[in-house]
Amino acid sequence: MDTLTQALINYENGKFNFLRLYDVILDYKNEECVFTFLYPETVDQITNEERKEIEAFVKNNVTLFSKIRIKFKKSFLDEKLLKKEIIKFFNDSYPAISSELSQQQIFLKKDNDKVEITLHLSKLVKDYFDNKFVKIKLLEFLDNNFLGSFEVLTIQDENFEIPEEITPVKYKILAKKTSRYEVTPIKKLFGKDISPFPEQIKNNNKPKSSVILFGNISKIEIKSFTAKKGKMAGQEKKYATFLLNDGNKIECIYFSTKTNQPKLSALQENLCFLCLGDIKVGLSGKLTYYITSMTLAQLKTPPNENDDSEIISKRRVVNIEDIYENRQENIFIKDPVYNEPIASRDIVVYDLETTGLDPETCEIIEIGAIKIEKGKITKKFSTFVRPSSSIPESATKINHITNEMVENAPRIEDAIIDFYKFTKDCMISGYNNTEFDNKFLKKAYQKVNLTLDNDNIDVLLIAKSKHLKTSNSKLTTVATALGIDLTGAHRAYNDAFATAKVLLKLSEKA
Repeated sequence: MDTLTQALINYENGKFNFLRLYDVILDYKNEECVFTFLYPETVDQITNEERKEIEAFVKNNVTLFSKIRIKFKKSFLDEKLLKKEIIKFFNDSYPAISSELSQQQIFLKKDNDKVEITLHLSKLVKDYFDNKFVKIKLLEFLDNNFLGSFEVLTIQDENFEIPEEITPVKYKILAKKTSRYEVTPIKKLFGKDISPFPEQIKNNNKPKSSVILFGNISKIEIKSFTAKKGKMAGQEKKYATFLLNDGNKIECIYFSTKTNQPKLSALQENLCFLCLGDIKVGLSGKLTYYITSMTLAQLKTPPNENDDSEIISKRRVVNIEDIYENRQENIFIKDPVYNEPIASRDIVVYDLETTGLDPETCEIIEIGAIKIEKGKITKKFSTFVRPSSSIPESATKINHITNEMVENAPRIEDAIIDFYKFTKDCMISGYNNTEFDNKFLKKAYQKVNLTLDNDNIDVLLIAKSKHLKTSNSKLTTVATALGIDLTGAHRAYNDAFATAKVLLKLSEKA
């Protein structure tokens, strides 16, 4: 308990022992210090005489070179308000718990000013709650923010299911399903294994990365050139040019490695190949398909000519939660002032958990994100994603996400649209997201014909530019050096929350 409240309780034999100091704000603009006191809902109001007496008491007990203004706030032990504040406490102080807790897991039993709070938690979260003395901190938080007698209980409840909170609202967005059809791979020629679901060439009329196409090849030419740079400088290298045709044609080029040069002879007129590559504007000024992988294949299911015009219409599948930052409680500490772009832009800091490291063959299984609006953390986006195949044990060992945890989660085609709307008109950010997360994000966007065109901030690059005295530049190391909690690392929301805090800390003006 703060010393001012304690002194007020002892004032004139406890005359004002029902009051608690809620917060103190130093208003620089109006050159005044505002003291807000809580009083219980059982008290009708504070009389004018009591207001004047309390104001005189504060002036006599606090030395300030500014005006003093007194405010009073009634403490309502309202169930919705209490749950909201409990969630706020965990968001601010224990993000490792908040990512696993919703208001539906909080049960309240109220008897006048006595409140029994029961939290239904998984074993992992309950163990953390008990071992980290979180209960003591939560009780302190409640005592400082409400007038009442609180008791906190925890129940291990692995089977607790969070009821649907989202009203099924249908909406339309400017995104189209990528028109795909199925082929049967026969023999890989070179490169990576390719998903046997190509797009139609006619739907690819602008630059795009990681495109899968299928068709027969013609006008094949094997050419050579002398490398001018790199390890192969001065040596002759071969490349192939040809047309790929699925009813529409596109110019293709493949720059062969030394190992694959003998395989170029397998490129024969009118053979059908499944290809993976990037569509770019070539030297001719035309769109050119720069191929990296090819597999001999045959058509299995012809394309549906109507699919390419289908507008996605669906209900929102990911709940967006508000996050409330701690209020200013120390009158001698000013709110941080941030450098650009933090000061004026809205930024979404995100992190992904995946089944592996290759965006071409691996899948997203969790998305976690934090929205920062002009320097204030405001919203949370968190969801598991159900992959098309089982999660490898190697991935589970790292992120602790199992097949059972994602079996009822939305597919990436649905979740990624909600994420796209969450990040609309925002910059995006992450920790080493330039080299990892953004590649998975681009691939997911391509599934629904969306484009990743947000401005990007990579927090890893900012951390390196600050020349912090750390042994390495890992998120855990940097966060620890800055005094930021990273409990629950390698889970998307926890890492996103920690990265957001690191970004804000590194962006503070000196």
